[in-house]
Amino acid sequence: MGTEPAATQPAASTASPALRPVGGPHSTVDRVATEVRRAVLDGSLAPGSTFSIGELAEQLGVSHIPVREALSRLDAQGLIVLRRGRSAMVAPLDRDELRGIYRLRRRIEPDLAARSAELLTSEDVAKLGQLFAAIGDPGPDLDALWDTHSALHLLLLRPAASRWDMRVLEQLWRAAERYTRVVFDSSFEQRAERHAAHQTLVTAAGTRSPTDLARALDEHLIANEQACLARLTLPASS
Repeated sequence: MGTEPAATQPAASTASPALRPVGGPHSTVDRVATEVRRAVLDGSLAPGSTFSIGELAEQLGVSHIPVREALSRLDAQGLIVLRRGRSAMVAPLDRDELRGIYRLRRRIEPDLAARSAELLTSEDVAKLGQLFAAIGDPGPDLDALWDTHSALHLLLLRPAASRWDMRVLEQLWRAAERYTRVVFDSSFEQRAERHAAHQTLVTAAGTRSPTDLARALDEHLIANEQACLARLTLPASS
């Protein structure tokens, strides 16, 4: 069997990342983690890029201590790789990691969907319709779009999900999002494609059929994984 080509990565950089000063009612560690995570997901911090904790602290307007704590949290989520000394790297995109994420998601989510199907209320189904419509709205910014996307998937599974189910899924969803954002960007065409991809899920939820909803979600996850894998094998100029 031939050697599989390495996943195409956006160009790595050692330049200071474009981050915004943090402020607000939450703890400093929470705010730093949120801002760095945003930068990783939207590509401001490209996969494979390196930066120093001092640079990050200066740009965010905070001390080194909360930055280190926030980066440790993001390291545990697979978004950041802490290095010796006072530096860190954005975790590279990796096909094997992607496959592992989706293998686990396909074991957990269709089963939860099947158990949730008959528990969905009329209000739940109506809310799913609203979220589906919002995914197709060209108005919201990219972060708002992904928040809506996450809310739709959460509503499909929440009726049967335990707290531990949600803890595991939140970790998997965070890890998957940086890959799906590579494929489904903010262009009108990509938003339209993303909108259409969720029609089958919402329709299946409306039937409250365990079999239909589980199958629709499994097919949805398979399609997402294949799209991400295909994008990661494209040349960098594509």
